[in-house]
Amino acid sequence: MCLREEKIGGICSLLKEYDEDILEIVRFGSSVYAPELARDVDLLVITRKKKEYGGYLECLEKVGVDVDVVVKKAGDKLNERFACNILGAFELLYGDGSYFMDMVKFDPSYDEAKAMLIESREDLKNALQRENEERKRIRIRAAFNGLFHAARIAVMTFLAIENSKWGRIRKEPPPPYKEEFEAFIRTLHIEYFYNGNYPKNYEEEFEKWYKKVEKFISRLEKERKKRKERTKMVSLFLSHSSLTLLYLWGLN
Repeated sequence: MCLREEKIGGICSLLKEYDEDILEIVRFGSSVYAPELARDVDLLVITRKKKEYGGYLECLEKVGVDVDVVVKKAGDKLNERFACNILGAFELLYGDGSYFMDMVKFDPSYDEAKAMLIESREDLKNALQRENEERKRIRIRAAFNGLFHAARIAVMTFLAIENSKWGRIRKEPPPPYKEEFEAFIRTLHIEYFYNGNYPKNYEEEFEKWYKKVEKFISRLEKERKKRKERTKMVSLFLSHSSLTLLYLWGLN
């Protein structure tokens, strides 16, 4: 769902008309990292004083797209799971981002990614224990989406090496990881979770994707270590080169 600038401006204007105390508006989720596949727009609204929640949704009805709004008061903190969801891909639509950055205290790690991987398997186990078919479907979809989140946390950790400021982190991992991550988005997050179109042999399918994500996380972690070692070696080289130049300069 590619939003034009005028539509984004219209969303912000309508929200500010309803709530004059709004400080910042942040767009996050699939409309940012997979706009061509997204079915709705997720917004985080940060305000000095919350208004009636229904009013935020009603004022956006004329926009012409499905919008989901999360409203937080300035100074509130977000739990780590939700912070992770937002930090994976976000765009600041209004404000300077200072209030937003203050409430998303989340430091992603490969351990967190691996923990999410394990949790996704627990979701599948829970699904198998459900007798109610609808509740079972919910857990199955959550299991596939958990695999996607595990991959996304790993990507966030990897990209954080090059730039610790979340607002400037690129939304895509570098090749060859980009193509794999896009497959996780399209299949696990959009097709299996959002659309609910997972195959009948979902247990076998889950195990297949579980192994793919597990290897993906492992490779990203190893690549990070390589990059850190290279950076360290370059720093040492430059340091020694500087000392050598200073020594030679002193001889002259």
